[in-house]
Amino acid sequence: MTKYFRLSGIMILVIASLFSTAQVHGRALSAKNRTSIRCAQEKMRILAEFFDVNLSNDKKVYELPAECGGGRTQQITMPKWFGDELTRMNANKVVYIPNEGTYSEVDLWRQAFSNVYLFLDRADKSLDPSQPIVLDQLSRGYVGNRINLMATLDRLNKDLLRGKQLLVMKDSMEGRARSMLSTLELINSEFFSTIESFSSPISQREDKYRQSVMAVVVLANHLFAQFRGTAIPAFPADPKIYRTTRADRASSLFMILLGSALAGLAVYLLLENKRESISAMIENYQQKSSAWAEDFNRQFLTIDVKYIVFGTIGIFAVFGLILGLLTGGFTGVFIFLLMVLLGGVLGVRMPLAVLDTLKKSRGRKVNAQLMDALILLSNSLRSGMDIVQGFEMVSRDLLPPIADEFGLVVKNDQLGTPFEKALDGLTERVESRMLSYIVKAIIIQRQVGGNLTVIFSRLVENIREESKLEEKLQAMTAQQKIQSIVVSIMPFVMMLVMFIFNPEQMISFYTSPLGMFVFIFCIIWIGIGMKILKKMGEVRV
Repeated sequence: MTKYFRLSGIMILVIASLFSTAQVHGRALSAKNRTSIRCAQEKMRILAEFFDVNLSNDKKVYELPAECGGGRTQQITMPKWFGDELTRMNANKVVYIPNEGTYSEVDLWRQAFSNVYLFLDRADKSLDPSQPIVLDQLSRGYVGNRINLMATLDRLNKDLLRGKQLLVMKDSMEGRARSMLSTLELINSEFFSTIESFSSPISQREDKYRQSVMAVVVLANHLFAQFRGTAIPAFPADPKIYRTTRADRASSLFMILLGSALAGLAVYLLLENKRESISAMIENYQQKSSAWAEDFNRQFLTIDVKYIVFGTIGIFAVFGLILGLLTGGFTGVFIFLLMVLLGGVLGVRMPLAVLDTLKKSRGRKVNAQLMDALILLSNSLRSGMDIVQGFEMVSRDLLPPIADEFGLVVKNDQLGTPFEKALDGLTERVESRMLSYIVKAIIIQRQVGGNLTVIFSRLVENIREESKLEEKLQAMTAQQKIQSIVVSIMPFVMMLVMFIFNPEQMISFYTSPLGMFVFIFCIIWIGIGMKILKKMGEVRV
């Protein structure tokens, strides 16, 4: 009895497993679905044979069964236009595979149709109740179909360069290849959906399998219709459209001249309306230029301010001209005018910036020589000389710029300028905090008396301590300074590297309006970042 129950249980398990296996593999597809699959399979076979170069064209005549032709048998012949196209495509050797040989464009298309045919054949056999179905074998078969189709599509979508001629396989078959490749891409996607249906929940597995297989059937029928349909028209541009007559060119030139004249008149009227304010601005700037020229002379430099202004404008104009020529068109003219305007704004402010830079540089050099000057002044006072003679000794024994500055004080004193007034001129010319302390000490000593030797000795000690502190601060803030330099340089280094590897794309981007805006925007924010990092590293002593 126990043996009987054991055998019954084994039989029930076997029947259940067979039933579940059958349900897993799409037995729910109807007979009508199977007919559709066979019709699509037959169309793929016909397409593959159309691409058979070993078969003569007059023998490529086929019949679709009545169930595939709307109730009547349909005769299918190879299109007349395809004969010459087949010969041309067969001559295009596009890929070489080791151990297999060289494949032409025709071979690749046949492989694509054959993969779709094999997929549909496998789907049709999965519906045959007389054939056993194994899940692993069916799934592996579908995976192989998809891999082969993916490889074929990748080769067909790849453009090849033959000498100086570009071979675009998507333009084959009078343009039909583009739409057919798109359909094959969709078929490849449905191949994946079919494979994915095997891992779906059991309740959804049959429905997903049926939907994906029938989607491939619909797309295969569409692929067949695309091949037999009309060609995609390619209308070349008519040269007459771009042809201009002498009257057209004359009218265009007249409109350009008229527009330029009106624009010039508008600018003239605007300037005429603002004549008084513009004259006042020019007169004010001339006064500033005279003051700047005098300040440059005080720095022992003879510089004409107009060279700085117009030199800056010229540099920006040349840079704008290069960018404008690279960009071309109205945008190039706008860029050139914008760079000239920017150069004018910066050129007006440039003399003051140059003067401030020179003053700070000269002040740092004077600070570095102050200790030697104070020691020399202190020794001269100890030896019985007065302060003027001490200044004369410094101007004679030390190097510029402090020798020039102290010598100018001595010359002013010899020409009748009060010594205190000459010292005030020294503090105006040189930006140095310690030098201003020395001048104030000398002036106070000459007014109320005192021991300058002791004062100079203390100032020497203060300068030494301050120098040590500044060196320590420079060492502590070196990281911030290096970071500011790296922040300012690295974007331009990366841009240079990208220019080296891909110059055409970089030039096309940075000569476009968007590229110009991005470049200017980045420069502004890089400058802000440098300023912030510089302020973080500044410590006033």
